Amino acid sequence: MRLVLMGGSLRPASLNARLLDYLAQTLEARGHEASPFSGEALRLPLYEDGEAPTAAIQALHAGLLKAHGLVIVSPEYNAGIPGHLKNAVDWLSTMKPSPWAGLPVLLCAASPGAFGGARGLMAWRATLANMGALALPEAITVPQADQQLDAAGAPTDARTAAAVPRTLDAFLALVARLR
Repeated sequence: MRLVLMGGSLRPASLNARLLDYLAQTLEARGHEASPFSGEALRLPLYEDGEAPTAAIQALHAGLLKAHGLVIVSPEYNAGIPGHLKNAVDWLSTMKPSPWAGLPVLLCAASPGAFGGARGLMAWRATLANMGALALPEAITVPQADQQLDAAGAPTDARTAAAVPRTLDAFLALVARLR
């Protein structure tokens, strides 16, 4: 399956970027095509009605149009969606054809806090539902990620490490059913 991964932070040492890289490698090891858009690929101009999308925005749009599913790995900023990711979503929401209608999405987050970014994922659910995307009810969250992610982005906590493949299996099953 062709999957797009979008997210992380604009910071080079981002915990979420590390998790995104791990998930991309895991999906590729399972035989799926994983196309990540993170870091500088998401440093987009602020959306303003009437402006033409840049090449980076068009590349993201084209990637989503070809994708069977999307994995969003999002930091939690004040229990919400980070500005750079919301900006990318706003750009994509105006493009035709819409990449969102019926698109299966897996939400993921890593945070140094006790909730693992789960509060920010609630805001994602409302935004995605508004655009017609189908977010999997389960999510991957990594609490205390500054201590619980190894250098490659793999969770070291036994409970989280066991949840990742189960959640990926559920997401891939959803994607396969909707293909």
